[in-house]
Amino acid sequence: MTERFDAVVLGGGPAGLAAAAYLLYAHLNVALVSPDLGGKVTYPFALRDVPNQDTVWGASLVHELAQRVAAGLQHHVRATAERVQRLDDGAFRLALAGGDTIEGAAVVVCTGVRAQRLFVTGEAEYWGKGLSYSAISHAPLFAGRNVAVIGGGERSISALQILIPLASHIDYIEARPQPVADRTQADAILSHPRVSVFRGWEVQQVIGDDFVTGIDLVGINGEVRTLPEEGIFVQFGLLPNNSAVRGLVELDHNGHIVIDENCATSTPGLFAAGDVTTVYAEQVPVSIGEGAKAGLSAWQYVAAQALKAE
Repeated sequence: MTERFDAVVLGGGPAGLAAAAYLLYAHLNVALVSPDLGGKVTYPFALRDVPNQDTVWGASLVHELAQRVAAGLQHHVRATAERVQRLDDGAFRLALAGGDTIEGAAVVVCTGVRAQRLFVTGEAEYWGKGLSYSAISHAPLFAGRNVAVIGGGERSISALQILIPLASHIDYIEARPQPVADRTQADAILSHPRVSVFRGWEVQQVIGDDFVTGIDLVGINGEVRTLPEEGIFVQFGLLPNNSAVRGLVELDHNGHIVIDENCATSTPGLFAAGDVTTVYAEQVPVSIGEGAKAGLSAWQYVAAQALKAE
């Protein structure tokens, strides 16, 4: 017989831990489905002449939440959910990797996002050594330095916008052109005197010594060019980890789960928080706040359902 919980939380990162903490505080029977607790909160980042440092604000709070949840959690399912199905009675059945199933009266999805990579030589080697997938996290470290932004859509334009007041010069490689909401604003950013735009060029490799020193580009005519850089921001759109609930909840055009001000999705009893949702900021403190809100909303939902059943 499939075990049923009051609430199931998918994801053990900042949002999932905050949601689980509030649900445990409510003395609910909670299952947390995640291979680990804490997620990817420790991203040490180093530059030449800048010591190795933890650039994730709120990492210590995540570790504290992980300890709190681990102490009170009776059911940590070290797996991932492959599919969430709504049952006739309004509860949910979760098919887990490996073949097991569990059920929950409410579900909170906090599965996060993953960055789109370049998949070129040197990319993995120089990640955290001058190469970043999040300008909003690391841009302040590059004040007065030459950097490259590689992208082609909204996220790369936003990266340019926050880097222009900081960096001495920015090379923008439009690797995968995508439409942007405000073309006029984007063109104004791209025409800034500290921005050089490269269209029709492909990134061939990331080069460096102990840290990033540049990138090799190849043009459509076969021309090869090396750009000297102290930092590289790969800023393609983020990929939400939504596969378990795809088809069950409303998604925006980028695949983020649409939520309201209470972290409720389009499906009653199913809540979501963190970067997998339309409220995403690539920042730990925001995810913790959204996770807490989702946990409170799920608690209220479970309590209301229990009253109906009396």
